[in-house]
Amino acid sequence: MKTKLALVDDITALIGVVGDRFDDGGDGDAERDFVVDRCPARLERALRELPTLSLHLLADIAEGPVSVVGLAARSGRLKGTVSKHVQRLVAAGLVTREAIPGNRKEIELSLTADGELVAEVHRQMHTEMDSGWRDFLLRYSSAELQVITKVLGDLAAARKVGVRLVPD
Repeated sequence: MKTKLALVDDITALIGVVGDRFDDGGDGDAERDFVVDRCPARLERALRELPTLSLHLLADIAEGPVSVVGLAARSGRLKGTVSKHVQRLVAAGLVTREAIPGNRKEIELSLTADGELVAEVHRQMHTEMDSGWRDFLLRYSSAELQVITKVLGDLAAARKVGVRLVPD
């Protein structure tokens, strides 16, 4: 039986392996291919060039018409970052900007027909991914899943001080 310290060393190494495996650089192509394969060929170039964040913001816009400020709040991103990605989505023909009557400062963002199609395919991709996670995790007992949930919850709540992970 391994010592507690040896198990901690194993877990630390495995976290790095898992992080590398699920980093956008690894599975990003498969995810991008999923969307591209289910959309018209005319959208392929835009879909391959748009950053992943742009596609996630497209999904946020799909929740209903919203201003740039509202989209920043909805997505938890900075307004400047959102604005830059909205410009890309507009240029790709996936989002339209329209003036809000009676408001000279705000514009309303909504999806074009192509934007709706891409957002739906993106939603289907996440449903498929979630299903894969669910199937994978159902192999474990409830007790094992409770431990995994506790560890991941603690990791999510932890903060970094310098290069060290510190429990919150």
